[in-house]
Amino acid sequence: MRLFTITLWLVAGATLAAGAYWTFLLTPESTAWTLAASALLAITAAVLAGLTIGGAIIGWQHGVSASHLRTAIAGAPAGIPGVVVAGLIWWLVGVATNRVTIYNGPINAWFIASFGWADVSWLFTAIEWLSKWLKWVVAPMLALSLMAGILATGWRALSGVAWITRALAPLLLGIATLLFAALVAAPWLYLTPWRPAGLPATSIELAFIIAKLSVTTLLMAIGVALIIRQATPKVL
Repeated sequence: MRLFTITLWLVAGATLAAGAYWTFLLTPESTAWTLAASALLAITAAVLAGLTIGGAIIGWQHGVSASHLRTAIAGAPAGIPGVVVAGLIWWLVGVATNRVTIYNGPINAWFIASFGWADVSWLFTAIEWLSKWLKWVVAPMLALSLMAGILATGWRALSGVAWITRALAPLLLGIATLLFAALVAAPWLYLTPWRPAGLPATSIELAFIIAKLSVTTLLMAIGVALIIRQATPKVL
């Protein structure tokens, strides 16, 4: 039951945050008023995203109740350190992968000279997959674990390492990896663009697209909810 309510919470929050962000993208910045409106919309989208994630964490920690929304609003700033951590990881991974790309030739030459291997494409493929895993699983787990720690014990969680050890626990990290692959990445990559052959360009096509995207959204929300649970301490 808790998974159901938290999934609905994530869907509703993500819809509102995406709507605010989309409106931000569509808002011109030609005058001071429209620039101020754009800034307000960007802040609103960020607050709604923090409120959505924080509310899901609180839901796993204490259950969904009448005080859930108030607590989630108060805890929204706890997501800021997590965003910083995730952003830093994304930046470091980007720098590392860019260096690998720049030195692609010398790396190939070293393997040829040292081992006689003319084809090390497997190495670059492995590095690419590792970078994706660090960005899309490890970084979110660390960010979520830090936010959950702050919501559970206060800002003193920043000075401890419990959030790091929890996020990088092999079992939890492995479960989060499987959840991301099965319920987040797979629906986005394979279900979203899927279109049956022979689908008529009528209202049936529109109904199919709505149903497909609804199922995709639900699956991804379930996946995110379960990943948040892995990063959340004191799950009841």
